[in-house]
Amino acid sequence: MFSKAMTNLLILSRRVRAFVARDFRLAISYRMEFSLRILSVLLVVTTLFFIAKIFGGRSDVALAAWHDPLAAWITGLAVLNYFMTGFSSLANAVRVEQAQGTLESVLMTPIDIPTLVIASSAWDFVQATFFSFLYLFFGWILFDVHFRGSFPLAALFLILTTLVLASLGILSASFAMVFKRGDPFGVLLGTGSALFSGVFFPTEFLGEFRAISRVLPPTYGLAGIRQVLIEGKGLNEVKEPLLTLAVFLAVLLPFSLWVFGRAIRRAKREGSLVQY
Repeated sequence: MFSKAMTNLLILSRRVRAFVARDFRLAISYRMEFSLRILSVLLVVTTLFFIAKIFGGRSDVALAAWHDPLAAWITGLAVLNYFMTGFSSLANAVRVEQAQGTLESVLMTPIDIPTLVIASSAWDFVQATFFSFLYLFFGWILFDVHFRGSFPLAALFLILTTLVLASLGILSASFAMVFKRGDPFGVLLGTGSALFSGVFFPTEFLGEFRAISRVLPPTYGLAGIRQVLIEGKGLNEVKEPLLTLAVFLAVLLPFSLWVFGRAIRRAKREGSLVQY
């Protein structure tokens, strides 16, 4: 049993490595785009630094995570970048394969659905990790932003929330597989996360619209990460958002994999894998 599990793990790692190597070669062929993305992160962090000087040190800010607006903003942007990668990577991979006419050949290989999901998204997560790190790095090295608290606990929030959003991303990819375009998840979750999850301002300021933030998984992930890294809270103090994310994941992950499997079978049956 153990040897079989190790064999399956080795096969998975080889397949993921093959996808990452392919996507890496494609990415490095556009070196200017990569450099411009690094420059854009630096410009955003610098801009937020000067905006934060307007609000920094205000005594009427009741939320500890927002006493340093720059720390709150760059944390929010770094986390949002990672979250949205989890949500959109698989759907984007499906659309690219459709546009290139290679989706059918990929799906005809002896590869199971979980492996396809992981391998198709792997390179996007490598990039997202790097660019999300740049937000925190530029804030620390250039503008003296310091974080405290448990980084492993913050990483747990990041992983849980990313898996929840990846589950929604699998549903988005299912729409892309069957309907090619017109995915409602991307529009609603993308704009909703940016506006209502507390990326740019506390959710407490939303008033009657705060109910929207309560149904968005990024709200709990971002709040938990800020409470850990900026306020220095421990596990016992952040149990509520952690458990909420666990419930989201327990419901959404198996459901999304089931829907994606049905979408693939329908596309194969209708012969629409090569259509875009």
